[in-house]
Amino acid sequence: MRDVQARLARLAASGLDVDGIFGIQTLEAVRRFQRERGLAADGVVGPETWRSLVEAGYTLGDRLLWHSARMMRGDDVVELQHRLNQLGFDAGGEDGIFGRLASSAVEEFQRNVGLDVDGVAGPLTVSALRRLHRQHHTGGVAARVRERESMRRLAARGLVGARILVDPAHGPDDPGNVSPSGVAEHAVVWGLATRLVARLAARGAHALLSRGPASTPSNHGRAVFANEQGVDACLSLALSAHATPAATGASAYYFGAPRFTSEAGMRFAEAVQEAAVKVGWGPDGRVHPRTWTLLRETRMPVVVLEPGYLTAPDDEARLADPTCQDELAATLSDAVAGFFDSAAG
Repeated sequence: MRDVQARLARLAASGLDVDGIFGIQTLEAVRRFQRERGLAADGVVGPETWRSLVEAGYTLGDRLLWHSARMMRGDDVVELQHRLNQLGFDAGGEDGIFGRLASSAVEEFQRNVGLDVDGVAGPLTVSALRRLHRQHHTGGVAARVRERESMRRLAARGLVGARILVDPAHGPDDPGNVSPSGVAEHAVVWGLATRLVARLAARGAHALLSRGPASTPSNHGRAVFANEQGVDACLSLALSAHATPAATGASAYYFGAPRFTSEAGMRFAEAVQEAAVKVGWGPDGRVHPRTWTLLRETRMPVVVLEPGYLTAPDDEARLADPTCQDELAATLSDAVAGFFDSAAG
């Protein structure tokens, strides 16, 4: 607890007491940090929040950065990507992960400024980047151009033959939210996901599931699977919950960080959200940028859709009803097809 408080105090330059007690002041500091970082502001220091706290402690120049099997992550990587993108070198989406694109961009930058080309962002490379920093440039231009070109290719091909991953959240070992009557999130989204996969396959897509009925892969594992399979898009299905049974509504989420937003992910989220609301899954909770692991670590448009609240009696009844699941799967299939058809628009 003291470690968490110390990290929060350093980041916010605030007078947060480092006393090892998770009180109101610490709760509000956690929530404020989560909102700033595109995380669910639930005040819980779980794996996602802890990961973000650790990464936020790095600034560019603190350490050498290079591409390794276990890719380096942190705010220093975000800053590196941002500066390279500003100068026109394609370091990819500014996700804070030092992958192959970031490494190639560092090499190209080093080549252009006459440094030894080793792909390592060390003191000389960082110093050169800072000298050439251009505030008037728009970050991520090269990454956005690449993303738009990918969307044009999707539109040219359409849904037939497209590889689509459908991700039913959680699993038996991590059931997710559970309704007051005992209906588990993992079981509901499994039923919905299998129906959606069948409908997409009937339309000519090559649809895959991220897990089986008895498996519970981690979010990182799901992202790795999506990347390894080379899917064109991924739709993850999850459910909301709240202490108040009256809470209801549908929302969709895509990758978005303070300095970079996935345009393809946002448009995919808008298509899916609009379709869900149109068939009665409301009120409209709109679409939101997030930095969740599945959204951040994948290399294709990814959306997490939460069509309803398992803790709302009416939503629970509909979510558990096979007929309603069929109807929702049908409209989501239309939304996916519409996204592919309009990807270049």
